[in-house]
Amino acid sequence: MNPGRQSMRAPISLAIAALCTFAYAQAPVEERGVAPNLSLGAQQRVEFARRAAERADSQLKDAERNLRRSESALESAQWQYENAKAKLEQARKNLDDSRAKASESRANYQRESAEFDRQRRGTP
Repeated sequence: MNPGRQSMRAPISLAIAALCTFAYAQAPVEERGVAPNLSLGAQQRVEFARRAAERADSQLKDAERNLRRSESALESAQWQYENAKAKLEQARKNLDDSRAKASESRANYQRESAEFDRQRRGTP
């Protein structure tokens, strides 16, 4: 081989190696060929799953608490309804009793008025 050519190969080889190193350093991590840390990825997935489970548990507790509040509100509303219904029935009964008493009082008034008129006119 030509000694001049051989002396040129060394600097060209070094230049190519330097360029490859520079290109390798500029490439994103995914392209560098570095093996991913599998345990780190698994640990991140476990942590993500744990946080999701905590959120789901928290949402479950909130839903259970809201259900208890709603049931309590329903019981209270039912009690108020039953109480109002009983008061309404009592008011209707009082109204019917008052109407009966008023009718009886008018009849008694008419009887007494008629009796008084007869006495005033002197008819027995």
